[in-house]
Amino acid sequence: MANRKLDMGRAWTEATGLIGSNRDTIGALAGLFFFLPSFAAALFAPEMINPPEPAPVNADPQVAMQAMIDQMGAFYADNWLLFLGVTIAGFVGSMSMLALLSDRGNPTVGEALGKGLKSIPSYIAAQLLSAMAAGLVIGLPLGLIAAFAPPALTLVAGLVLVVLAVYVFVKFALIAPVIAIDEERNPIAAIARSWRLTKGNSLRILAFFALLFVTIVIIGALVQGILVLILSAFGGAVASIGTGLVSALINTVITVIFLVVLAAIHRQLAGASPERLAETFE
Repeated sequence: MANRKLDMGRAWTEATGLIGSNRDTIGALAGLFFFLPSFAAALFAPEMINPPEPAPVNADPQVAMQAMIDQMGAFYADNWLLFLGVTIAGFVGSMSMLALLSDRGNPTVGEALGKGLKSIPSYIAAQLLSAMAAGLVIGLPLGLIAAFAPPALTLVAGLVLVVLAVYVFVKFALIAPVIAIDEERNPIAAIARSWRLTKGNSLRILAFFALLFVTIVIIGALVQGILVLILSAFGGAVASIGTGLVSALINTVITVIFLVVLAAIHRQLAGASPERLAETFE
């Protein structure tokens, strides 16, 4: 069977339709699993949104880089429990939201949350397997080339492998909706299905993600910059809490948009589910 071709305009229209028809339930899940954890992280680890000043321009690059690495290592070591909680909440929220956006029987929030929780082990396993595969295909050759080849060849090989890494990212992009929406619990089968669904659409998906990323990030950065500038005038706790609030809100909106777009892409490439087809002919 020939693969469907992604229509970016249709995918965006369907994504906005999904947000409109599920705004209350999406808002509940997003608030609980994205906004609150992100806001908590901003309050208890403000370095996330207010990083320390970079090293002076005339500083030794190697010393500055090592100082930055040491600083980041110490930061994550001090806040690992917080980041673990935020990561787990993000996983559960993402998989639950994708399950909620399924066209298979219109699940309730409770049902979507249950499916999201059941999806977590398969999703983590699939991510680990895909990361290992990418490491073998990309990381190992790059390491060998860097060890034995001249710098010029290493640079060229690095650029080629970056392109390959982007390609692999696109091919694995539908792993989450395959697990959450199609309820494919076998991680290897989920990876294979994502690869099949994206066949012939890699450039379209990459272009769609790139356009979406650039547009949303630019708008988000502008809005955040303006609001943070206004809040900074108040100083003290008001500025700190307000900045964390704005950062958490913008991160939540961006996360929701990308998840809904991912669900719309999956729905278009996978085709209508049997339940949706049955509703059509009722």
